[in-house]
Amino acid sequence: MPAGWAQTAPAAGPDTGNAAEITPAPGNAGVWSLTSENDLFGGTDRNYSNGLRLERVRPANEITPGLKWVADRIPVLDLQRTELRQGFALSHTIFTPEDIEAEVPDPTDRPYAGWLYASGTVVGTTRLGPSQMVQDVLQVNLGIVGPSAGGKFVQENWHDLIQAVEPRGWESQLKDEFGIEITAQRLRQYEGPELPFGLETDYALHGGVTLGNVRTFASAGGMARIGWDLSSDFGPPRIRPALAGAGVFKPGQPFGGYLFAGIEGRAVARDMFLDGNLWRDSARVEDRRDFGGDLQFGVALHQGDVQLAFTYVHRTEEFVAQSGPQRFGAVSISIAR
Repeated sequence: MPAGWAQTAPAAGPDTGNAAEITPAPGNAGVWSLTSENDLFGGTDRNYSNGLRLERVRPANEITPGLKWVADRIPVLDLQRTELRQGFALSHTIFTPEDIEAEVPDPTDRPYAGWLYASGTVVGTTRLGPSQMVQDVLQVNLGIVGPSAGGKFVQENWHDLIQAVEPRGWESQLKDEFGIEITAQRLRQYEGPELPFGLETDYALHGGVTLGNVRTFASAGGMARIGWDLSSDFGPPRIRPALAGAGVFKPGQPFGGYLFAGIEGRAVARDMFLDGNLWRDSARVEDRRDFGGDLQFGVALHQGDVQLAFTYVHRTEEFVAQSGPQRFGAVSISIAR
């Protein structure tokens, strides 16, 4: 692996034929990424039903003064790094109960909800030694939960397009409420042994906290990877809460890719999509679980400056009356430009 995360490494993967004709993006390129998450990959249509996120991460050290000022005042983060990046994103997520055909949803099931929000992110990365990296992330989400988020419009029209079952219970969804989340996370990545055929390995441990009226929780977990050009990122982009790679993608070889697996546990103090509106009376579950987590695995491949990734997620039950764990998939495309 490269001695510095921002350096470009020579090709070390398998024989790629005309690989010399394909060149990675410049080391200081920005990144566009589009992520789609859906429970269709798990064979269900309930709970966390759909998520979509479009993000732009700017080239290194192009940070607006406002976000830099906020980041400098988070005591648990050290963003005075050799490389700082800033990202902006627009996201939309939908949550539904298990039986979407019922006009009056089961009061013991999770309520309908849509969450439309914009994100500002600062990512600080540095190498602490020959085989260790640290990434600090500060993310602020601002948006709206409720009818104004458009969850009803999106799901009804999507189901009409694909000729799926019509959801009938959106009239009982959470009420409009301004939402805010502030997430701080630290990830520490370690290089593993190199294997035959130029295969690289690494593993990472992370911990973080999210505060806000939408969600408040603490999280910790880890991820392991095996493949080529692992220094191109810290994992594929995801929609939080998740084992996310912060949207940074810096290919160092014409071709690369890896297999990955990870786990994250969360201690939850508040989840609006289960606990209901904070300032207004609304539907809610009475038996939310205080602890939960995700198990995930997947694959990421890149050619030149384009990366495609797929993640399969097994999420534990979030409330007692939930009929089993949830399984969903995430597909992302990232372009370094």
